[in-house]
Amino acid sequence: MKLGNTPDRYGAVSKAFHWLSALLVIGLICVGLYMTNAEKTPAVFPLYGLHKSFGIVVLALTLLRVLWHFASKKPALAESMKKWEKMAAKAAHCFLYFAMFAMPLSGWMMSSAKGRSVKLFDKVPLPDLVEENVELGDRLAAFHEYLAWALIAAIFLHAVAALKHHFVEKDVTLKRMLPFYKIKE
Repeated sequence: MKLGNTPDRYGAVSKAFHWLSALLVIGLICVGLYMTNAEKTPAVFPLYGLHKSFGIVVLALTLLRVLWHFASKKPALAESMKKWEKMAAKAAHCFLYFAMFAMPLSGWMMSSAKGRSVKLFDKVPLPDLVEENVELGDRLAAFHEYLAWALIAAIFLHAVAALKHHFVEKDVTLKRMLPFYKIKE
């Protein structure tokens, strides 16, 4: 498998970015939902630090992913796709990238505004992005939560669309992003 993308398939780097991002984002969403519904006990507090740290990892990974996107252009969408499907796919990908930047940044800003520092894996202190401001912190918390629900919906639709292409359209859309699948020439 090639490292870079080709006009008709994704390379190893794009696949690694995709699946690592998916794993981290879905994990962060699950942990975030758990934390917001769990009783605030000392046992839960370490999850907040890990949630913040892995959020920063997603932010850095997304930045690298965007840089890679410009260095190795994506393969074209399937020719069988209708114009509206191509527009929807591009809009969904734009939203997913926006969310992978906005979720960690809004969480980091929320922590700063609420006077809670962010330390990367409890070792590296990160600067506050905004001054302490409880009202701003509450607004950012609401934004972070609403964006999380929108991201859940987008991930669900993204997965459904990939499965539709695989099982209904029977094209290579899903196959060319699977890590170890070889597309027959």
